[in-house]
Amino acid sequence: MSVKMEFPDEYMEILKSYAEQNEVTVETAIADTLEFLELKNETFDHYRIAVEDPESYLNDASELNAKAIRQIYMDLFGEDTVGDMIHCYYNPDKLNVLLMDIVYDDSVTLWNIVEMFHNKIPGLEFSENILSLFYVHDRFDGKHDKIVELMEWMLSDHEDDGFETAGYYESIYDEPDDEEFFDDDEYYEDFDSEEDYDDEDDVEDEGINVNEE
Repeated sequence: MSVKMEFPDEYMEILKSYAEQNEVTVETAIADTLEFLELKNETFDHYRIAVEDPESYLNDASELNAKAIRQIYMDLFGEDTVGDMIHCYYNPDKLNVLLMDIVYDDSVTLWNIVEMFHNKIPGLEFSENILSLFYVHDRFDGKHDKIVELMEWMLSDHEDDGFETAGYYESIYDEPDDEEFFDDDEYYEDFDSEEDYDDEDDVEDEGINVNEE
């Protein structure tokens, strides 16, 4: 069911300004924002990310080849996290969209993912406990199906065409050091013996020999 909505002129100006700043269509901006409001507080451990024209987000990207761009994006989403395995594909001659399949060792909030990438709100699709993020200019230009097909191809058994990179990133959170633990009863037994020792010292200081019968 589709619903036609009318926005006040001042709201439309805000939407147009937002869309222009983020290089998306107004329709895409509205769809992305509504989807984000629904899932913004959720956490996931499996993300799939598509970035259209990934070079446009990088400085001096003209000097970078596809492999270097893949590595930059993998580092961006992989480093300084709970630990994760990333599979990345980017072949601009096939489709100018960079794809990543990311499995984190622990759940990561959607907010954290958004903060990793220019605080830019993407389009969202949730299916089978996997959240897919689409950083694209126009969600409704027919390219979405091509992106999904390419992602499915990347994740299937296929012949490597030389435009894939994969790697594991260690967690930045150190595991707690092994500590010595003792029972409360042992603690209090030691504490009581120390008190007895201190008491004996006090008595001796007063000139009384505690060893005398």
